[in-house]
Amino acid sequence: TQTTSAVLRQNGRVSMAFDAPEELDGFRTEVREWLEANCPPSMRTPMKDDEVVWGGKREQFKNPESKVWLERMGEKGWTAPEWPAELGGGGLSKAQAKVLQQEMRRIKARPALFSFGLWMFGPALLEFGNDEQKARFIPDIVKGKTRWCQGYSEPGAGSDLADLQTKCEDKGDHWLIN
Repeated sequence: TQTTSAVLRQNGRVSMAFDAPEELDGFRTEVREWLEANCPPSMRTPMKDDEVVWGGKREQFKNPESKVWLERMGEKGWTAPEWPAELGGGGLSKAQAKVLQQEMRRIKARPALFSFGLWMFGPALLEFGNDEQKARFIPDIVKGKTRWCQGYSEPGAGSDLADLQTKCEDKGDHWLIN
């Protein structure tokens, strides 16, 4: 339990900070017990390329236990352990998130979700988005219900941002920017 934890507010995010190492040990015990009870056996084996879970409305789960694992981790907020709990994240401190990762490694648990939403879009949204945007998008990213990607289609550049170019043409009564 987190009864003697201090609540910290940093950059608008709430996280729990443990006052003593024994409290972190207690958290480790809780995580270990939860993982033992909730991580399906096949999620403790090396992942095959065709079993990676990217999320989204059309996700196809080759291994049915992948879906169970994603649902359990998403419900706990542990696909995004340090994101705010009020937005569906785990609300964990950095120290707690490290314990979670250590315990997952200990049982060889696979990540429940691989997601550009977790790696790119979500962090940017948490930093720069307004409250309405965060409430709309963050919970579905955490639960793997929305699949995000990032793409660039500038002619002649592809995803090479250093090669992006803009051209402006005078069309008489207006400018055409392409």
